[in-house]
Amino acid sequence: METSTQIRRITLTALMAAVIFVLTVVPRIPVPATGGYIHLGDAGIAFAACSFDPLVAAIAGGLGTALADLMGFPQWAIFSLVIHGGQGYVMGLLLRRRVTWKQAVLAALSSIVIVVGGYFVAGTILESPAVALLEIVPNTIQALSGAIIGLPLYLAVRKAYPALDAYAPHD
Repeated sequence: METSTQIRRITLTALMAAVIFVLTVVPRIPVPATGGYIHLGDAGIAFAACSFDPLVAAIAGGLGTALADLMGFPQWAIFSLVIHGGQGYVMGLLLRRRVTWKQAVLAALSSIVIVVGGYFVAGTILESPAVALLEIVPNTIQALSGAIIGLPLYLAVRKAYPALDAYAPHD
C-alpha cells in the first residue's frame, strides 16, 4: 500500500472514530430499567461502513464506542470494541459502497443481530440474563435507527460531495 494511501486511511479512521465517539456520548437517551443508554453512534458506524472500507468502519466503530464507554461505563468498553467493531466490519462487507434496498435491509438486519446478540452475551456476563433481556428492545432500536439514519446520510453526502467515492477502495 502506498504511503499517502496509508496516511489517508489512518486519518479517516481516526476522524470517524472521533465522530462515532461524539455521537455515542452527546445524545444519550437513558434506559432506566437497565441503567444503560441509547445513542447515535450506530449511525456513524453505518455511514463509515458505506463510505470507507470494512476495516475503517470496524476500527472506527469499535474505538469510538469503546472510548465513549470509558466515560461512565468502563466495564462495557471491551465488549463495545468487539461488538461495534464487528458491526462496522460486517456492514462494510455487505454494502461495499453499493447501497441498494436489498443490501441496506441485509446490512441493517445484520447490524441488529450483531448488536443485540453481542450485548445480550455481554449483559449476561456483566449483569444477569434478566437485565440482558431488558436490553433487547433498546439495542434493537439503537441498531435499527443507526441504519435508518446512517445509510441515507451516506447517500446525501455522496450526492452533495461525489468526491467521497475516492476515499474507499474499489472492487
